[in-house]
Amino acid sequence: MASAFHRPPSRRHHRRRPAYLSRLREENSDLRRTLALYEEAIRQQVLENDALRSGGTVLPLPNRSMPAPPGPS
Repeated sequence: MASAFHRPPSRRHHRRRPAYLSRLREENSDLRRTLALYEEAIRQQVLENDALRSGGTVLPLPNRSMPAPPGPS
């Protein structure tokens, strides 16, 4: 019995598979870019928090136009 979340593709979906996969790849790329932006924002906040806790001066970091590509985990 197939669950509601995993259904075998119908014949109609089979014909649109390249477009479907292309859309999923694009969505995946968009999500990775968003994640990289969040990672950079969190990194900057951690640095600012550490500086404030240690009594140092907080210096604004230059904004990166493109976040660094994700490294190996």
